[in-house]
Amino acid sequence: MRRARMLTAGAALAAVLTGTAPVAVPAGSTPARADSGPAPEAAIEFAASPDETAVGSPVVLSGTAGFLDRAGGNDGRVDFYFVKGQKGPRTHVGSTTSNSSGTFRWVTRATATGDYVAEYRHRGTPATATAADFLAVYQNRRADQMLYSWTASKLSCLPSCRAVGPEQFVGPGPIRVTLSRECLQPRSGGRIGFTSDPKNVHRPGAPGWRDFPNGEGPAEFDLKPGITKGHFYFEWTSAPAPDGELTSCNLSFTASQKSTRKEYL
Repeated sequence: MRRARMLTAGAALAAVLTGTAPVAVPAGSTPARADSGPAPEAAIEFAASPDETAVGSPVVLSGTAGFLDRAGGNDGRVDFYFVKGQKGPRTHVGSTTSNSSGTFRWVTRATATGDYVAEYRHRGTPATATAADFLAVYQNRRADQMLYSWTASKLSCLPSCRAVGPEQFVGPGPIRVTLSRECLQPRSGGRIGFTSDPKNVHRPGAPGWRDFPNGEGPAEFDLKPGITKGHFYFEWTSAPAPDGELTSCNLSFTASQKSTRKEYL
């Protein structure tokens, strides 16, 4: 747990004289003054915990406040404020009381990233102390994360075209693949997968691979390789062209995955 940074501490106690009548003072002399002694010094230790949390989660504001040289008699009021950013307004979010030993605790809900401020005021004297602590608040966002993309145009793919992606990490969930293939010879086909095998050997029907015999198969599909480190492999072969015709393919695919990201508020 972080210790809060101290902003201000202490307040002077002023002696007040009431009900006294004017007194004649001989010339050259100085009237006597009551000596109130040293002003009591108050301090505060304060923390907002946890240090980081999701929006709407409980936040515990707690600490100890009072006079440095007293184990008791530190009863007082503690007000809590929230400040977002260096120039944000200070909003009162709640208050509680400290007990004789000076400890206090109050629970609120996380709304945004910023500073919580605790202001302590002693019950019987004007002594005060103030401290603040920072809290990071986030919300989880589900978004598509691009993993890999490849494209090529007017390839003969005789005997075959291949694309090998770099080694990379992926999440444990399904990988969404969008494939585009436009071939002059429609029976052209191939396969695509995410594998850790340097030889790119695959078993037909393996969940981390998809085969396209004779160009058949969906344009969008999921791969479930069951590994989180590997590379994408794509292979395509054009069907032989009849006499007098050409063979050529425009090929591309993209791979993405749903991921959860922290968005700080």
